[in-house]
Amino acid sequence: MQIETYLFEDGVWNKEIDATLDSANTLIVMFGSINILNVKDGIDDIIHNYPTSTIVGTSSSGEIYDNEIFHDSLSVSVVKFSKSRFKVVVKEISEQNSFEVGKDIVNELKDDHLKSIFVLSSVVNVNGSELTKGLSYNAPKECIITGGLAGDGVDFNKIWILLGSKLMKRQIVAIGLYGTSLRVGSGCRCGWSRFGLDRRVTSSHQNILYSLDNKPALELYKRYLGPYADKLPASGLYFPLMLLEEGNDKPILRAIKAIDEENNSITLAGSIPQGSIVTFAKANLDELIDGAQEAAESLMVSYDKSQKALCIAINCVARKIVLKQEAEDEIEIVRDILGENVSLVGFYSYGEISNISEGGCDFHNQSMTLMLLYEEDNHV
Repeated sequence: MQIETYLFEDGVWNKEIDATLDSANTLIVMFGSINILNVKDGIDDIIHNYPTSTIVGTSSSGEIYDNEIFHDSLSVSVVKFSKSRFKVVVKEISEQNSFEVGKDIVNELKDDHLKSIFVLSSVVNVNGSELTKGLSYNAPKECIITGGLAGDGVDFNKIWILLGSKLMKRQIVAIGLYGTSLRVGSGCRCGWSRFGLDRRVTSSHQNILYSLDNKPALELYKRYLGPYADKLPASGLYFPLMLLEEGNDKPILRAIKAIDEENNSITLAGSIPQGSIVTFAKANLDELIDGAQEAAESLMVSYDKSQKALCIAINCVARKIVLKQEAEDEIEIVRDILGENVSLVGFYSYGEISNISEGGCDFHNQSMTLMLLYEEDNHV
C-alpha cells in the first residue's frame, strides 16, 4: 500500500504530484473549500494526473493537513492498494429516505471480506441519525463504519460531494473496503463535560425535544444556561445535549440547531428518542483537547507502528468555533500521537459517523472522529 498526501492552497501545490500512483486500485479522497472556484484547478489537476483512479471528496468547513488547519484549500490523500480492493456506491439522499439509503448502501457493499465502510454525505435535508440506523441495520458486526456530513456555510448552499469529475449536492458516496491484509481502526471522543441532573425525554419527535421529566424542554434548558440563555440559539453551541445510551460507554452529543419560544421546544442536530436519558453538557477547552487525544490513543492500541498508514480526521466545526485559536492544538496532539508513519488529512464536518462496539455506527455532533487505514505487508 502506497500513500501520498497533498495540499492545494492559493493556486499552488505544496509538492509535486506523483502520477505514478495512478491505477484502477487507487483511491483518492479529498476535502476542500466550500468556495469551489478557489480549489477547482486543484481538483482538475488530480483528475488529470489520476485518470484511472477513483476520486471522491466533499466540501468542508476547514481542511486538516498534517498538523495544521487550512481554509479555502484542498487536502488530498492518494492510496494505491496492493492487496486490498474497494467499491464505491453513490445514492441520492433526503430526510425522508435516509434510513433506506443506509440499508441499501450496506446491502450493495456487503460481502465476506468487507472490512469497513467510509461515507461522505450531503448535509442538505439529511437525517444523520436515520442514516446511521440504516447503515447499522444489516452491517456485519466486525465492519467499521465511519465518515461524516459535508461542511458548508451558514446558508447551506455551497455544499459539494464529488465522485470522479461530477460535483453533486444531494448525494452520499460510500466506499466499501475489502481484504484480509487490510486493517482499519476507528476512534471517537467528544470531551464535553456533563453538568446538571440526568433527565428522561418525556416528549419528542425525531430531532425536536418538547419535554424533559414532563417539564418544557426550552424552559428547563434556559434555567441551566442562566445568563447565556439570552443569547440562544447561538450560545447553544457551547451547551449541547448529551444522550446517554444503555450499553454504550461513549455518550453521544446533540447540537442545538434552533429553539421555538412558542411551544417551548428545542430542535437538535440528530434524533432524540422518547424515553431516552439525557443531560446537559458544557465546553471545557482542556477537556475538548483531551477528548481528541483519547480518540487518537484508542487507534494506537492495535496499530502496527512499522506499517505506513493513513488517518482521516472528521472533526465537528463546532469544536473549531469553541476552541478558537486553540483549535490547532488538538490537531497537533493527534498528529504527535499518530507518529511519523501515519499521514493525516481530514475536514471539519456538520456531523460525524463512528462505529460502536456492538456493531454498526452512531451519528455524532461536536466530536473528533478518526479512521486509521493500512495494509499489513507480511500478510499473505
